[in-house]
Amino acid sequence: MAWLAGVDVGGTFTDVVLLNRETGEIRVRKVSTTANQADGFIAGLKALAPLAAIETVVHGTTVGTNALLERKGAKTGLITTRGFRDILELGRRTRPAPYGMVGQFAPLVPRAFRAEVPERIEANGNVLVPLDAAAVERAARQLAADGVESFAIVFMHSYANPAHEVAAAAVLARILDHRYVSLSHEVLPEVGEFERTSTTVINAYLQPLLDRYLGRVETQLRAAGFAKPFRIMQSNGGALTAENAWRSACRSVLSGPAAGVIAATWIGRQLGAHNVVSADMGGTSFDVGLVQDGEPVLAEEKEFDYGVPSRIPMIDIETIGAGGGSIIRVDGAGLLRVGPESAGARPGPICYGLGGNLPTVTDANAVLGRLDIEQVLPGTAANLPTARAAFAALGRRLGLDAEAAAEASLKVVNGNMAGAIKKIALAKGIDPRTVALVPFGGAGPLHACQIAEELAIARVVVPAWPGVTSALGCLLADVRYDDTWSVHRRVDEVDADQIRRLYQRMVERVMAVMADDGIERGAVALTYEAALQYEGQTHRVVIDAGAPAVSGAELRRRFEEGYRKLYDVAVTDAPVRLINLRLRAAAPRTGKVGIKIPVPDSGGVDRAPSARGRMMIDGRWVEAAIFTRWKLPRGIALDGPARIDQADTTTLVPPGWAACIDTHGNIEINRPAE
Repeated sequence: MAWLAGVDVGGTFTDVVLLNRETGEIRVRKVSTTANQADGFIAGLKALAPLAAIETVVHGTTVGTNALLERKGAKTGLITTRGFRDILELGRRTRPAPYGMVGQFAPLVPRAFRAEVPERIEANGNVLVPLDAAAVERAARQLAADGVESFAIVFMHSYANPAHEVAAAAVLARILDHRYVSLSHEVLPEVGEFERTSTTVINAYLQPLLDRYLGRVETQLRAAGFAKPFRIMQSNGGALTAENAWRSACRSVLSGPAAGVIAATWIGRQLGAHNVVSADMGGTSFDVGLVQDGEPVLAEEKEFDYGVPSRIPMIDIETIGAGGGSIIRVDGAGLLRVGPESAGARPGPICYGLGGNLPTVTDANAVLGRLDIEQVLPGTAANLPTARAAFAALGRRLGLDAEAAAEASLKVVNGNMAGAIKKIALAKGIDPRTVALVPFGGAGPLHACQIAEELAIARVVVPAWPGVTSALGCLLADVRYDDTWSVHRRVDEVDADQIRRLYQRMVERVMAVMADDGIERGAVALTYEAALQYEGQTHRVVIDAGAPAVSGAELRRRFEEGYRKLYDVAVTDAPVRLINLRLRAAAPRTGKVGIKIPVPDSGGVDRAPSARGRMMIDGRWVEAAIFTRWKLPRGIALDGPARIDQADTTTLVPPGWAACIDTHGNIEINRPAE
């Protein structure tokens, strides 16, 4: 049996999906995330199949994300051009709070670990000041003596001429035993010294952590009998080998969330839905992604924290601290707050009975009868009285009873999540009312309809296995690598032959990465793109160049068309600059494997609910039908209020909504009135 494995490690649970390449059979497993994440990772795989029978493992990880947000990366040193030591603080002169008078910013590399050396290359690539190799050696020795583990080397205009960065790296290789050296012309060969410096620093900051983590996982995989490729999800929705992944650590920051958007894209294509919002609500966070015209929307730049941008192409994902484990509290001003702090897997929500004593979103759902804890943690005696008492105490501060306080808490968190969806959709000019909402994660389907009500979304599509959808997305991802080449010239100053030669250099670079992954050249599909802007503006528009031998005039035509579509403004008399060329290389990894959803046929199936129960919705107790997910046949229609239970999630169908099992095995929920 040939199995393909997708593994997504979250803050609370580790999700494992196995797909049989020959039969399309799916096996799923959720296990608690362990302190050493590799232990839960391996245990989940072993529970489903012998590791020797698995052909490929693709892993979505939050190691990079968490290290970046919590500032727990490696001690990093920056070696840069004399006069540019403070570029991380100077940035773009923005403020943490746009209307505030004060703010704090701590760069990933403290000033004490940033060194300047004499050198300077002009924007045209000419050497203005030769590199002082002795200064590089002194700086590197001092930083190493200070305990620096990873180095970022960023020289001015290295994208135009990388010779000085290459020479500096050679100095470090000669005098130090360090494998972690990030060169800006390799990480981001683009104009824009601040963004290039920040992105390179992120890469250096995460390299040692990702290398050690992936090394532990791979070592345990090999020891358990797995001997095939081990790949890591990238922020762009593709996958790379573990070796390439840690070397390009900045490309894996949104590894886990990106996999969920890939799965939502696949579901949308099945249903013919061109615009889809993916909504992944787990135990700790809520991740929103947008699929537009059947493709995941990519962000050219993402700011992970104030003053910490990355300009690596990645799926545009909005993340907020809202999950099942999000802690509910009343702040000093008497306002109800939900998150971003989370109870995590341990001690977890109060109702899990694992030692948690602070009310969470999961507790609120359990107190209101919307969630059966026995379904979440079989064999657990739900600690509902204690959870209700916590909401009673919370309610006394708000003038509410326990149930009203619990429902108010859910309205707050639902409003927060609706706001995240609105932000990402409106930024791309998409009316949220026109999208299909694809909720997943352990808590997504429980909140989806009420989030949809906030945004007037009429169609909700719950995947077959919502709790492990991101792990499924790992299986659906192509092997992919993106490259860029800075040009920064007016389009009327470049011709088709010049552009073709630059693209050819990029092709050779991406093909080298693909070859490392065992991908043959003929299996790689190339997409040629370009980023342009009107002269004097800072906002770029990325367009499809169509082919490598494209003229400057054709690039201008495509740019003006894209600009008009994006901003509804036609500008034809302003100079246009070609900022950079982009190349996207992708190779299908799994082939056309049919995934079999184990939904029973309609004949001979008992359509009656397995039970009935009371739940509070909109301030009143209602009697709801309770169904078991995998007993529902294709085509069955259910009217709310109803609850659909399955091992990895709970789906809530509120009053006024109707659900059915579609031909692909998804639960489609609609508001018939709309």
